Amino acid sequence: MARTLIRCGWIVSMDPAIGDLKQAEILVEDDRIAAIGPNLGADADAIIDAPSMIAMPGLVNAHLHTWQTGLRAIGCEWAHGEYFKYLHGGMATQYGPEDNYLGNLIGALNQIDGGCTTLNDYCHNITSTAQAERSIDALEDAGIRAVFTLGAG
Repeated sequence: MARTLIRCGWIVSMDPAIGDLKQAEILVEDDRIAAIGPNLGADADAIIDAPSMIAMPGLVNAHLHTWQTGLRAIGCEWAHGEYFKYLHGGMATQYGPEDNYLGNLIGALNQIDGGCTTLNDYCHNITSTAQAERSIDALEDAGIRAVFTLGAG
């Protein structure tokens, strides 16, 4: 079992029983939090010193078209009709199952990197069962908590 001790400047727990703690520690065993508190005195395989950092629960992105990660900022000036015409009537028609997989994988990893650990993937580029399955595969491979909301463009 791998044990990592994180020494934090501030812990925002969102748990009334724990509260918010200054200069506290988080003990992680494998991929689970085992203990939170000041001066845990725990033995660890690795120690992360983060005295100027805040540890807090992951954020939730409640609406993301994750498959569009590679298209970020394209058409940001388009009106609603142009979006549907150029994106769904044009670019999206070129996407296959592996394209959705890559968009969802990179998009989900980007969310994790930005502090979001949960997302609702409103996937409105599904033209086949394989495309839906590969989109879900990517979310699972990224390790993010996700709700896959099936849509059509």
